[in-house]
Amino acid sequence: MKKEVLIVEDDTTSDYLLSILVTEMSKEILHAKNGLEAVELCRENTDIDLILMDVKMPVMDGFDACLALKANPDLEHIPVIFMTGLSDTEHVIKGFEVGGIDYITKPINHNELLVRMRAHLASSKATMSAREA
Repeated sequence: MKKEVLIVEDDTTSDYLLSILVTEMSKEILHAKNGLEAVELCRENTDIDLILMDVKMPVMDGFDACLALKANPDLEHIPVIFMTGLSDTEHVIKGFEVGGIDYITKPINHNELLVRMRAHLASSKATMSAREA
């Protein structure tokens, strides 16, 4: 079964551009407009293998959403890559402290994001194989 990437982004243009990029990787795409929607989608869908998460969003921000995901044993394995305009050290550190696996500042270099996604997907796949063994 084809695995999916969840794009969590409240900006329509950014969501669209990320969708084009993810489609190039032959991945199915799910979308959420805020952190709460993202957490709910992850609870309902077992095929998500990577999350691209904005930080500044309404309802629930990306940091709180990541904390909620990592607190759930069924969801904690899903790698979260933060993508945000928040580039100060305090926010970068917080992104890793709440469980993010990577932190990319906007504007996003699409080639760099693709390389990072592939690396994290390969690492996640190896980790899941080791868990199952």
